[in-house]
Amino acid sequence: MLMVLLSMTQVQAQELFNGLSKGPYRKTVDESDKITIPQFSINFETYTETKVVVQEGKLSKLQNTFEAASKGGQYGGSQSGSAKTTTILNSPLELADFQELANDFQLILEEEISKAGKTVLSLKDLTQTTGYGKLVEKYSTKTESKGKKNSEESVGVGQINMFPENSLFMFDEKSLTRGGGVPFVTMMRNFNKETGAVVMLNNVDVDFSTVELNVSLDAGTKGKTTTADTKVFPKMRISRNTMDFIGKGGSPSTAPATMVSEYVANKEYEAKIYKDTAKSKSLIDKMMGSGAKIDFDPFIVEMSKDTYKQAARDLFRQYAQDLAKALVGS
Repeated sequence: MLMVLLSMTQVQAQELFNGLSKGPYRKTVDESDKITIPQFSINFETYTETKVVVQEGKLSKLQNTFEAASKGGQYGGSQSGSAKTTTILNSPLELADFQELANDFQLILEEEISKAGKTVLSLKDLTQTTGYGKLVEKYSTKTESKGKKNSEESVGVGQINMFPENSLFMFDEKSLTRGGGVPFVTMMRNFNKETGAVVMLNNVDVDFSTVELNVSLDAGTKGKTTTADTKVFPKMRISRNTMDFIGKGGSPSTAPATMVSEYVANKEYEAKIYKDTAKSKSLIDKMMGSGAKIDFDPFIVEMSKDTYKQAARDLFRQYAQDLAKALVGS
């Protein structure tokens, strides 16, 4: 029974990530019991918009078509509606806090993968290799460019793009240089020969809250009515995660591995979640400049610095444990 439960847990963990339970990613990960993570790009969200678009259902369209025909008219159909909710983080965080968390995330991920049974070539030890030096020559400028918009003033504006110390940005699913090219493949083959490790490239977006936005559409022959109900929960989440794995062949995959869906923390944090027109205006002015006009009241998620940092670590510990199980497989 214990073996069955263990097997079920491993399958569930693998199914959290598209491409890890089978396929090219599984084959590459299984090439070696050693893994290293030279790239870990972390986008910390501090201002997010959640939008839901709904389309008229087939039954509604059919009913409205019949109703219009019975009155000698014609129903255009294919009605759609949408709603959007905005959330703003209000916490006395500084760039140094995000750098601290990025460093912690790298260590947590390495620790959990090691606990699950893989040998981890840590980023700290990786920096001592010849292959890492070549990666730095090629990708240090690109890494600096990714974080150039970070400033104390950018906290609360959108994303804070951080890398753990000594981590590099090589490419993600949006990069034009995703394929790497012949020089890259040669470099990575040599890297694999030197270290014996499969390379993992990881990119995540970390959000400070979880939004449930339910949108309904009443599509009638004389018009449509869209209604929405929004709930903001004090749970952090990973809203995006893409990963690639490079083995002895030296080539990245044609498409990244991804999460099956958003990854929500199982722990809640203490925060004040509210709407306040005057407060919202102050925060919007800070982000967009004085005099910016808004026609909505965003949800303000207010928490202490320590609460945010602990919630982020709790989320990432949970995520790292599940990802580690998926990497080990069964």
